[in-house]
Amino acid sequence: MDSISDYTMTVKMRLKLILFFLFTLSTTVSAQYDIAGCGQGKNGAYLVKVTSVLKDVKKAKDVLRRNAVHGVMFRGFMNTTDGGTNQKPLIEDPNVERTKAEFFNAFWREKSYERYAQMTASSLTSVKVKKGYEVSAIFLVDKESLQHYLEESGVIQGFSNLW
Repeated sequence: MDSISDYTMTVKMRLKLILFFLFTLSTTVSAQYDIAGCGQGKNGAYLVKVTSVLKDVKKAKDVLRRNAVHGVMFRGFMNTTDGGTNQKPLIEDPNVERTKAEFFNAFWREKSYERYAQMTASSLTSVKVKKGYEVSAIFLVDKESLQHYLEESGVIQGFSNLW
């Protein structure tokens, strides 16, 4: 009897682990893009490469631009050109997108993010993959202006509010 109950416990534990890993994988896959730094722009701008897998290439420029701004705000990125330094996200609290949902819903819906990211010339590429197209582009993201806008909107605190 003990060996059967041990076997049952082992199977249950394995199923729990499998479900945990599937859940973790599904939440990380839903992020839908990768972002990496590829240089420093002028006046506090970031040069970032964004890659996504999309079914419709027609919307690639807009989706990639949105992801570039989202990545700078919420993810940060590794800068691959200067030995791998990390750039922290502008918003380090992961709950802000949920707690300030009204602001962010409008920001994305009204495409306010378009003011803060410009695609560099001839950087858009696409490759056919199983799930659609892997598209990439390099964007110049105006981090300073974006940060100033988020501070003015009350989404993040500026240095002047700290003292």
